[in-house]
This record gives sequence, C-alpha cells and structure tokens, in this order.
Amino acid sequence: MVNYEVEGMTCGHCKKTVEKVFAEIGKEATANLDDKSVTVKETLTEAELNQLRERLSEDGYSLGNIK
Repeated sequence: MVNYEVEGMTCGHCKKTVEKVFAEIGKEATANLDDKSVTVKETLTEAELNQLRERLSEDGYSLGNIK
C-alpha cells in the first residue's frame, strides 16, 4: 500500500470525489480525511500521477508526493 498526500479534502463529499477520480483511471483508492492522504495498492507511474494531478486540480484538490 502506498499513501499520497492530498490537499483540499474537508468532508465526506471530498473523500468520495477523490476516490472517484482515481477510479476513472482504473485505480482503487481509499481517501483519508484525517491525515489528508489517499491510499492505493501500488506506486503510481509518473504518467498516472500527472493525469491524476491535472484531473484533481479541476475539482480544487492537489495530489502531493508519497507520504
């Protein structure tokens, strides 16, 4: 399991939105509001990270580095 920082999550709706964005590229993810992170099963490729960062920024979130 790998955790990535996510800035901008403040509620349950935010959690679901972040998880949905990961699902859009075929990645099962669990967002955690308490520590502002998202957990995936494997390390993401640079291309996946770039795609997720771009998509998440559209909704007001920023995907950071491995926690």
